[in-house]
Amino acid sequence: MSDFFEKLQSSINKNIKGVHASMMVDSDIATNRYWVPTPSYDLNRILSGSLYKGLQSRNLVAIIGPEHTFKSSFMILCMAKAINEGKSAVIIDTEGAINAEFCQRWGVDINKVFYVYTPFVSEVRSVLAQIRETGETDMIIGLDSVGGLDRLKQFEDAAKGEMKADQGLLQKEIRSTLKQFLNICIQQNSIGIATGHMYGSPGTGIPMPDQIGGGKAMRLFPSVLIQLQKKMMWKDDKKETKEIVGSEIEARTIKNRMYPPFQTASIKMNYIDGMEQFAGILELGETAGIIKKSGSWYSYGENRLGQGANNAMEGLKEFPEILGQIDKWLADTGYSTINKEIQEAEELLASEEEKRKIGKIENV
Repeated sequence: MSDFFEKLQSSINKNIKGVHASMMVDSDIATNRYWVPTPSYDLNRILSGSLYKGLQSRNLVAIIGPEHTFKSSFMILCMAKAINEGKSAVIIDTEGAINAEFCQRWGVDINKVFYVYTPFVSEVRSVLAQIRETGETDMIIGLDSVGGLDRLKQFEDAAKGEMKADQGLLQKEIRSTLKQFLNICIQQNSIGIATGHMYGSPGTGIPMPDQIGGGKAMRLFPSVLIQLQKKMMWKDDKKETKEIVGSEIEARTIKNRMYPPFQTASIKMNYIDGMEQFAGILELGETAGIIKKSGSWYSYGENRLGQGANNAMEGLKEFPEILGQIDKWLADTGYSTINKEIQEAEELLASEEEKRKIGKIENV
């Protein structure tokens, strides 16, 4: 360490209590991070660039979408993965929608989950403060949902018959809460997941801040922002059968500090068998030239995977080396599925936000 760095570290440690300061190579915060995979290989890809990684520690992840797009399910499925890897799990439920049966359905050992219910934002902040006080690391903390938060003061005033305007105070408290949540994830090497509702017409493009429960803070503080959209999944991919067997979810990374954003992944949720982990892998394999398709048949080298996408996805499980080859191809080529329309919409939104800021400054 040079004399300058040594003097700087000594001065900061002496005069500024509580701050983390060191050479980057020695920094626990900058170097000590882990990955927890999601239940979907294709979702892992757009989050990290690898089929085997997913959510990185020291980050807050927001999952947003209209109702019934499996936001809570995704959160719980990711928590199940983290618990299996020995992480401590905490659920903060603001809507009373997370119950033991729901968690067990998605493979969560409820003996290893700490559960808190409160709809009030001030109490959520207090819970987060207590989590910080424990000093526990390697956690996964779920907040479901930000849109379900309310102010305790509003409730108390209503009980007295004193109906007062909120005047934006709830949004300010949500902002403070998410900021605190992010700092806990960073300082305690943990993963945070916050779900949020979307309103209006999210299918028309990029979600505006006022379309997301929690407002601008849900776009500002999370390191990763995933938008979900749903359509029906029909038996044998044939809508004319009129037999719905699940939902097909398109996941979009609106924001991602770990990997290029604006990418899309295909996720299939079967109502009987649950998440189809291999959804999207056939298409990736074809693009990479690892899987071949002739008519309705898919093959890997001399091996037939199956006829039709559903059968071929089952056949994939017999050849785990395919995943390794696709993962190497991703690393070698930098392949991505960046959606230019989403990127342009996000850039336009950012431009409009900047114009509004400049306008406010000029009017002061």
